[in-house]
Amino acid sequence: MIQKPYNGQTPSSIVFLWNSSNVRTNNEKIILFAAILEISYLSLSFLLAQLYGQWSYEGEIIRTGLRIIPIAFYLYFCRRYFVNTHHSFETRKLLTPQFIAPTLLLLLFAAVYTNAENETPLWQLVFAISGITAGFREELFYRGIVQNTLQIKYDYKIALLATTLLFTLSHIQYIYYGQIRGLVLITFAGIIFGSIFIYTGSVIFTACIHALYDVVLSIYIIPFRLSNGIQLPILFLIMLAFLIILTRKLYAPQQTDKNGNTDPDNLSVG
Repeated sequence: MIQKPYNGQTPSSIVFLWNSSNVRTNNEKIILFAAILEISYLSLSFLLAQLYGQWSYEGEIIRTGLRIIPIAFYLYFCRRYFVNTHHSFETRKLLTPQFIAPTLLLLLFAAVYTNAENETPLWQLVFAISGITAGFREELFYRGIVQNTLQIKYDYKIALLATTLLFTLSHIQYIYYGQIRGLVLITFAGIIFGSIFIYTGSVIFTACIHALYDVVLSIYIIPFRLSNGIQLPILFLIMLAFLIILTRKLYAPQQTDKNGNTDPDNLSVG
């Protein structure tokens, strides 16, 4: 049974009949296949890191190539089974100053958090391209398939928390490398990207923001670095800003058109 969202309307993003047993079984098989594909990629990625080193551009070139396979499958699954193809991205409604400001702060954080100042231009180029593929792969799977499915069966809070947990676990190798702070930052980033997905209703837009964030992390732009003690608090505050914006959108009074009809939730993953 589809749980109704905050405004009592069924989201337009639910374009497949989840209550249909045949469609539900088909989607469950797709999700299982996507999960196996994701786990396979993560395992290969970890092995490549062991072989070439965590920040080796040779290994990153191979990982970038490998990401093309899950990206192709995830994009097909999203468009075929999880996307409202009739959804239009409402730029004027969504790209408000209140949303643009924390988005720019997020990218600025990436610029001053990067450790690319001592890396060669080739390294920065390789990891920038890698960041694009990583952003799209992760968003298509974790937000486009996982979070979208959980939003349909449960509610947005559960979907956001559960997806963020899975997203964090997919980076569990950071514990192996002793980078606990990095894993916490990834958790905050996961909440931010999940909030952007809910707010905009677009997995492609979210993937573009994620990819741009990863690109900025990989290049040396600003000759200024945040101290270790302030990195977590700053990203935490940026995360809170996104959650506040999301909460205001979810629980804002419904708009009515000139005929007095309410404007239903327009969330989708288009």
